[in-house]
Amino acid sequence: MNTKIITALLLSICLGVSSSAVIAKDPNLGNVMVLNLIGTSEGTPSTVPDIDGDGEADDATCFTVDLVNAKNGHWIGSADDCLSMIEAVDGGISLVGTTYFHLPQGTLVTRGKTTVQPAVTNIVTRTNRTMTHITGAAGAGNAILEESTGRFTGQEGTVRLSGMVDMSVEGEITFDCLFVIALN
Repeated sequence: MNTKIITALLLSICLGVSSSAVIAKDPNLGNVMVLNLIGTSEGTPSTVPDIDGDGEADDATCFTVDLVNAKNGHWIGSADDCLSMIEAVDGGISLVGTTYFHLPQGTLVTRGKTTVQPAVTNIVTRTNRTMTHITGAAGAGNAILEESTGRFTGQEGTVRLSGMVDMSVEGEITFDCLFVIALN
Protein backbone atom coordinates (compact mmCIF):
# COMPACT_ATOMS: atom_id res chain seq x y z
CA MET A 1 0.00 0.00 0.00
CA ASN A 2 1.22 3.48 -0.81
CA THR A 3 2.96 5.28 2.10
CA LYS A 4 0.99 8.48 1.45
CA ILE A 5 -2.30 6.59 1.73
CA ILE A 6 -1.23 4.92 4.98
CA THR A 7 -0.08 8.26 6.43
CA ALA A 8 -3.33 9.93 5.38
CA LEU A 9 -5.39 7.12 6.90
CA LEU A 10 -3.50 7.24 10.20
CA LEU A 11 -3.81 11.03 10.35
CA SER A 12 -7.53 10.85 9.55
CA ILE A 13 -8.09 8.27 12.27
CA CYS A 14 -6.15 10.34 14.84
CA LEU A 15 -7.98 13.56 13.99
CA GLY A 16 -11.34 11.81 13.69
CA VAL A 17 -11.28 10.17 17.10
CA SER A 18 -9.62 12.94 18.99
CA SER A 19 -11.50 15.95 20.13
CA SER A 20 -9.85 18.97 21.56
CA ALA A 21 -11.22 18.58 25.06
CA VAL A 22 -11.69 14.86 25.33
CA ILE A 23 -11.19 13.92 28.94
CA ALA A 24 -11.07 10.22 29.72
CA LYS A 25 -10.48 8.47 33.01
CA ASP A 26 -7.82 5.76 32.83
CA PRO A 27 -7.01 4.10 36.16
CA ASN A 28 -3.34 3.93 35.18
CA LEU A 29 -3.00 7.44 33.75
CA GLY A 30 -5.50 9.65 35.60
CA ASN A 31 -7.36 12.21 33.49
CA VAL A 32 -6.32 12.25 29.85
CA MET A 33 -7.01 15.33 27.72
CA VAL A 34 -6.51 15.61 23.97
CA LEU A 35 -6.18 19.23 22.88
CA ASN A 36 -6.00 20.39 19.24
CA LEU A 37 -3.99 23.59 18.85
CA ILE A 38 -4.90 25.05 15.47
CA GLY A 39 -4.49 28.32 13.58
CA THR A 40 -2.02 30.82 12.17
CA SER A 41 -0.19 33.42 14.24
CA GLU A 42 2.70 35.85 14.03
CA GLY A 43 5.37 35.43 16.69
CA THR A 44 5.46 37.93 19.55
CA PRO A 45 8.52 38.37 21.80
CA SER A 46 7.77 37.40 25.40
CA THR A 47 9.23 35.52 28.36
CA VAL A 48 8.41 32.17 29.98
CA PRO A 49 9.16 30.76 33.43
CA ASP A 50 12.80 29.80 34.03
CA ILE A 51 14.07 27.02 31.77
CA ASP A 52 17.84 27.00 32.36
CA GLY A 53 17.82 27.03 36.18
CA ASP A 54 19.19 30.54 36.72
CA GLY A 55 16.01 31.73 38.47
CA GLU A 56 15.21 34.25 35.70
CA ALA A 57 12.46 34.14 33.10
CA ASP A 58 13.71 33.13 29.65
CA ASP A 59 13.08 34.77 26.29
CA ALA A 60 10.49 33.18 24.01
CA THR A 61 8.57 33.83 20.84
CA CYS A 62 4.87 33.19 21.46
CA PHE A 63 2.15 32.31 18.97
CA THR A 64 -1.53 32.65 19.98
CA VAL A 65 -3.94 30.23 18.29
CA ASP A 66 -7.29 28.55 18.92
CA LEU A 67 -8.11 25.34 20.71
CA VAL A 68 -10.89 23.64 18.80
CA ASN A 69 -12.78 20.39 19.09
CA ALA A 70 -11.20 18.36 16.28
CA LYS A 71 -14.35 16.29 15.89
CA ASN A 72 -16.86 19.12 15.40
CA GLY A 73 -14.70 22.24 14.89
CA HIS A 74 -16.10 24.07 17.93
CA TRP A 75 -13.84 26.54 19.68
CA ILE A 76 -13.06 25.61 23.33
CA GLY A 77 -10.34 28.11 24.26
CA SER A 78 -7.06 29.55 23.11
CA ALA A 79 -3.40 28.68 23.47
CA ASP A 80 -0.10 30.53 23.59
CA ASP A 81 2.67 28.32 22.23
CA CYS A 82 5.94 29.90 23.35
CA LEU A 83 9.18 28.70 21.74
CA SER A 84 12.57 29.12 23.43
CA MET A 85 16.15 27.88 23.07
CA ILE A 86 15.71 27.31 19.34
CA GLU A 87 18.67 25.55 17.70
CA ALA A 88 19.30 24.06 14.27
CA VAL A 89 20.29 20.39 14.64
CA ASP A 90 21.05 17.99 11.75
CA GLY A 91 18.65 19.67 9.30
CA GLY A 92 15.89 19.99 11.89
CA ILE A 93 15.13 22.22 14.87
CA SER A 94 15.38 21.59 18.59
CA LEU A 95 13.50 23.88 20.98
CA VAL A 96 11.76 24.12 24.33
CA GLY A 97 8.02 24.65 24.03
CA THR A 98 6.06 26.22 26.88
CA THR A 99 2.36 26.06 26.06
CA TYR A 100 -0.42 27.91 27.88
CA PHE A 101 -3.83 26.28 27.31
CA HIS A 102 -6.51 28.84 28.27
CA LEU A 103 -9.63 26.83 29.07
CA PRO A 104 -12.84 27.69 31.00
CA GLN A 105 -11.56 25.57 33.95
CA GLY A 106 -8.29 27.53 34.17
CA THR A 107 -4.96 27.78 32.40
CA LEU A 108 -2.87 24.64 31.99
CA VAL A 109 0.83 25.37 31.42
CA THR A 110 3.02 22.62 29.96
CA ARG A 111 6.63 22.39 28.85
CA GLY A 112 8.57 19.96 26.70
CA LYS A 113 11.68 19.56 24.58
CA THR A 114 10.45 19.56 21.00
CA THR A 115 11.78 18.33 17.67
CA VAL A 116 10.74 19.97 14.39
CA GLN A 117 11.71 18.29 11.12
CA PRO A 118 11.01 19.22 7.50
CA ALA A 119 8.23 17.13 5.95
CA VAL A 120 9.65 14.68 3.41
CA THR A 121 6.23 13.92 1.92
CA ASN A 122 3.31 16.14 0.94
CA ILE A 123 1.54 16.83 4.27
CA VAL A 124 -1.80 18.65 4.20
CA THR A 125 -4.41 19.52 6.82
CA ARG A 126 -8.07 18.57 6.60
CA THR A 127 -8.62 22.09 5.17
CA ASN A 128 -6.08 21.32 2.42
CA ARG A 129 -3.32 23.56 3.83
CA THR A 130 0.16 22.28 2.97
CA MET A 131 2.38 21.92 6.03
CA THR A 132 6.15 22.19 5.80
CA HIS A 133 7.24 20.49 9.04
CA ILE A 134 6.33 17.69 11.44
CA THR A 135 6.77 18.28 15.17
CA GLY A 136 6.77 16.10 18.25
CA ALA A 137 7.64 15.91 21.92
CA ALA A 138 7.18 13.43 24.75
CA GLY A 139 8.58 12.68 28.15
CA ALA A 140 7.97 10.48 31.16
CA GLY A 141 8.52 13.18 33.79
CA ASN A 142 6.15 15.87 35.03
CA ALA A 143 5.53 18.41 32.24
CA ILE A 144 2.94 20.58 34.03
CA LEU A 145 4.28 23.90 35.36
CA GLU A 146 3.26 25.42 38.68
CA GLU A 147 2.02 28.52 36.82
CA SER A 148 -1.13 26.54 35.95
CA THR A 149 -4.34 27.99 37.41
CA GLY A 150 -7.92 27.01 38.29
CA ARG A 151 -8.60 23.28 38.22
CA PHE A 152 -5.02 22.73 37.00
CA THR A 153 -3.37 24.28 40.10
CA GLY A 154 -1.01 21.77 41.71
CA GLN A 155 -1.51 19.19 38.95
CA GLU A 156 1.24 16.97 37.62
CA GLY A 157 1.30 14.87 34.49
CA THR A 158 2.89 13.97 31.21
CA VAL A 159 2.48 15.59 27.81
CA ARG A 160 2.88 14.24 24.30
CA LEU A 161 2.81 16.46 21.22
CA SER A 162 2.24 15.23 17.68
CA GLY A 163 1.72 17.86 15.07
CA MET A 164 2.32 19.54 11.78
CA VAL A 165 3.23 23.15 11.14
CA ASP A 166 3.67 25.44 8.16
CA MET A 167 6.72 27.65 8.57
CA SER A 168 6.86 28.95 4.99
CA VAL A 169 6.16 32.58 5.99
CA GLU A 170 8.93 34.23 8.00
CA GLY A 171 7.79 35.18 11.53
CA GLU A 172 4.51 33.27 11.20
CA ILE A 173 3.53 29.67 11.95
CA THR A 174 0.39 27.75 11.07
CA PHE A 175 -0.32 25.01 13.63
CA ASP A 176 -2.32 21.80 13.60
CA CYS A 177 -0.99 20.03 16.67
CA LEU A 178 -2.46 17.45 19.03
CA PHE A 179 -1.41 17.46 22.67
CA VAL A 180 -2.17 14.38 24.78
CA ILE A 181 -2.00 15.37 28.43
CA ALA A 182 -2.28 12.75 31.18
CA LEU A 183 -2.92 14.46 34.53
CA ASN A 184 -2.13 12.43 37.66
